[in-house]
Amino acid sequence: MKKRVMALTSLVVLMAILAACGGYSPASESAGVAEQAVEREYDQANAGGSADQPKEDQIERMIVWTADIVLTVQDTEQSISDVLALAKEMGGYAVNTESWIQGDLLYARLTIRVPAAQYESSMARLRDLGLKVEHESANSQDVTEEYVDLESRLRALQAKEAQLTKLMDQAEDTEAVLAVYQQLSATQVEIEQVKGRMSYLENLSAMATITVNLNPELPEPPVVEEGWRPGSTLRSAARTLVNALKGLGNAVIWAIVFLLPILLLIAVPVVVAFLLFRLWRRRRRPGKPSA
Repeated sequence: MKKRVMALTSLVVLMAILAACGGYSPASESAGVAEQAVEREYDQANAGGSADQPKEDQIERMIVWTADIVLTVQDTEQSISDVLALAKEMGGYAVNTESWIQGDLLYARLTIRVPAAQYESSMARLRDLGLKVEHESANSQDVTEEYVDLESRLRALQAKEAQLTKLMDQAEDTEAVLAVYQQLSATQVEIEQVKGRMSYLENLSAMATITVNLNPELPEPPVVEEGWRPGSTLRSAARTLVNALKGLGNAVIWAIVFLLPILLLIAVPVVVAFLLFRLWRRRRRPGKPSA
């Protein structure tokens, strides 16, 4: 209601400006009439308070339901078909379906939408489809207040649109017509935005969204251990030997290509230095005395 009053007040100011700018003319006179009509509607809205608002107990609550359930199933493929058939039977549809293989087992995730009135029965039927319910969660969001506010805003915008349309039809001054037309176009855009949001909330609250995760039943490990399998042991030993030979060959290649040049670069100066040192010592050694 506050938004409606503010919109009507803005319209009054706009009309007053247009009337002042246009001077006295049939257009300005019609603008004054329109202004008075808006003022009357403002007074009625202010005096009536919330009389046109529905009472709290008369409002049908708009609840957006979302749920997530994880099921362990015996046959994932069959369970996918069962979930899709359930959604169709309840008057809903599938939003998204995906499946994948993990460890030779088929997993799936489906997102379905069912009428909100069928939400509880749909969840009960889904629980019966699985061998076990691993996880389940539900969330609800009340959008009633937002929807009621949007209704009030829509009524105010439509009243503003009607007054602007009447004012534009009566205006004769081009500048005034353009100014009113701009305001009318902006108001019509707001009306469409409000209607779109209301339609979105209606659709969202009319259908509940359920995400169903299907996990296959894992096979139990064998109670009796497997016996001796020499063939498997031989293959494992052969693979280990091949890997060891590969590692040895890689080490030899590294030694030849990488270490050998480095050793040569280090050894050459050392050998040269050693030979020069021996030559130097030989020359310093005194000769033997003759007999």
